[in-house]
Amino acid sequence: MRDAILWMSFIFELYHSLGHLTVLTGYRMIPRKDLVAIRYYFLPDAACAAIAYHLHQADYFFPILILQQWQHIFYFSTWDQSGACKRVISWSSLDWDRGRWNQIDLVLGTVFDMGVHIANTYFLGVMLSPSSQITGILVTIGLYQIVIKSPSIAWASKIDIPGLAWASKTEIPDWVAKRIKPLTAEQIQEVQWFDKLKIM
Repeated sequence: MRDAILWMSFIFELYHSLGHLTVLTGYRMIPRKDLVAIRYYFLPDAACAAIAYHLHQADYFFPILILQQWQHIFYFSTWDQSGACKRVISWSSLDWDRGRWNQIDLVLGTVFDMGVHIANTYFLGVMLSPSSQITGILVTIGLYQIVIKSPSIAWASKIDIPGLAWASKTEIPDWVAKRIKPLTAEQIQEVQWFDKLKIM
């Protein structure tokens, strides 16, 4: 039973790593209104990281995990209410119409969160056999592809599930584009110093 939990935890941590990388790079995102609707994502995200730590208990990792857990509790508790959360939601959505990499606070916060999941993936991976690692990676990539390709699935199925409106800035299906709205100043929570930075 422990091996199965270890393997599933490896898959979830790898999946979260890929998910955060996807949002960090802007490869795929969802409209802001849909992102607001999936606030509960932060609970399994935080739980997966905590379970992974419980399984591997790597030296010196506990304080890092606690910081990540506080981050997720804050986001969950103040979702679309606090200025910081509104900014995170907007930057992570298809609605964001400003620079991506010059928003240093958002980039570093996402990199930190992704780093926790990557570290957990590594610590769990060394506890698995090579065949379990490979199988876990393949399952994760398959699951990731299903979620990333979900706009086609959702459109074909005529279902309206907020988490299935993934698209890239360069390829936005009409039904997803209709969900994108101009951001208000309150949703942007502009940090003028960051907006003036010129980062490629």
